[in-house]
Amino acid sequence: MAEPRHWHLVMYDVSEPSTLRKVHKTLSAWGKPMQYSAFRVRGTARELARLRFELSAMIDGKDRLMVIRLCSGCAARVSVQGEALAPLEADPPPFRMV
Repeated sequence: MAEPRHWHLVMYDVSEPSTLRKVHKTLSAWGKPMQYSAFRVRGTARELARLRFELSAMIDGKDRLMVIRLCSGCAARVSVQGEALAPLEADPPPFRMV
């Protein structure tokens, strides 16, 4: 049986410019940006653990990373003021598991 996929908000605050670019590039491969340092990622618990591992290897102690899982009801109630970057659709992840 397949693991359930959930929406997650992933936000970061990174001070080093080169690390900032790496984190942004990594998250761009896993999800879609809501704002510059806030991404939405849809994945299983295992996929999110892998993403956290990848990001943890990049950031240091003074940087911050926050991952918030949204229940399906919460994800359905997300509202955006202004032009949305992309709708919350149930698309497959833009990366491939190896």
